[in-house]
Amino acid sequence: MSDQDSAEMSNEDLKRKYRWQCRRGASEVEVVLYGYLDNHFDVEPAERQAQFATLLACEDADMFEWFTYRSEPTDPKLQEYVSHVLGLVSAKKG
Repeated sequence: MSDQDSAEMSNEDLKRKYRWQCRRGASEVEVVLYGYLDNHFDVEPAERQAQFATLLACEDADMFEWFTYRSEPTDPKLQEYVSHVLGLVSAKKG
């Protein structure tokens, strides 16, 4: 599916697609991904929503390291986005 196809999908269709992609081997990763998708995705600006697809394309092992604060992404934009997502999801728990 191209970026153009994704841009033409409704939010609900995108969320269904992303929900499937959130299924991962590590529950720590799933908690963050589902927490963001279920509680924050709808109110985020389109640019942030598009960044979620980039995050989902990352390796599970990398996300595990980032989400457990063991390392950070080397890409500055991704690093900022991961920090944003973690802030939102952890605030929801608190």
